[in-house]
Amino acid sequence: MTQKLAWKDLIILPRYQTQQLFLDNVLRLVYNPGLFSSALLSLTTPSSGFFTAVHRVESDPTPYIIGQIYHSSTSASARIVFLAPKEENFWTGSGKLLSHLTAVAGERGALQVLAEVPLDAPVEDILYQVGFRPYTEQQIWKIPRKFPSGSGKKTWIPISKGDNDPVISLYQRSVPGSIQRVEHPPSFPKVEGMISWEEGKLVGFAETKFGPKGILVDLVLEPEISDVDQYLAALFYYLPYRTTRDIYLRIRSYQERIASALEKAGAEPGPQQKKVVKRLAVHYNAKQTFNYQAFEKQPEITTPISNTEIKN
Repeated sequence: MTQKLAWKDLIILPRYQTQQLFLDNVLRLVYNPGLFSSALLSLTTPSSGFFTAVHRVESDPTPYIIGQIYHSSTSASARIVFLAPKEENFWTGSGKLLSHLTAVAGERGALQVLAEVPLDAPVEDILYQVGFRPYTEQQIWKIPRKFPSGSGKKTWIPISKGDNDPVISLYQRSVPGSIQRVEHPPSFPKVEGMISWEEGKLVGFAETKFGPKGILVDLVLEPEISDVDQYLAALFYYLPYRTTRDIYLRIRSYQERIASALEKAGAEPGPQQKKVVKRLAVHYNAKQTFNYQAFEKQPEITTPISNTEIKN
């Protein structure tokens, strides 16, 4: 049986405290919340966007597996935050749990659900069984504190409202279409980050997510630039809080030049991952049909569904 986490379930959560399998790099690297605190947040503050569910088996009165999603009311994408425990031999019923979580995401207005999965992990097959599909591969790189700093030749400045159109243009010409169909271009004021200009042309955009535990950066560079290492060094130099928090770059498989420059500079590569998506059904209100004598012999007319833009 799968259902929403209840207050009575809190008593058994401590046994799962270090057993989370994170499927969301933002929560894992930027915030790294404890299982108990994030589950409690979903109970006390539903408007936070967190929802936690448990799956039980009939022979065991305690939760067998726990899962959580996050969905912001301003986003069309929800994210699978974690499953617990992370040992695969405890995952009986995880498919039902994931189906329940994605159904709740749809009820809350999400058009799709995302997850970041370790490559070849057992949970990957379970996600595919409930309708998720891969759309890109990626790797998380950790930047060392002694990472080479900029020489002054390149600069990065905070993004502002007037930069929205150049950022969208850079994104559209630099990111493969298969990814853009899931992750639409970022838009101001939702996005925060830094940009780099070269001779009046935007050549770099770094979307940043800051938290108490770390900083996660998604980097988009103009495909034609050659001095990738200089842009990376300058980004590290101008990035706020670089000396007090761990910094991570999320690099996609098509960004080989950035990955090579990071390796050359001494960055630490993390495990490879797949990013997967499950599209949810779009519910819309249709006008009630009725017969009218003058139109009874006319062909049936269907009302088209208006396009809905999906933004992360």
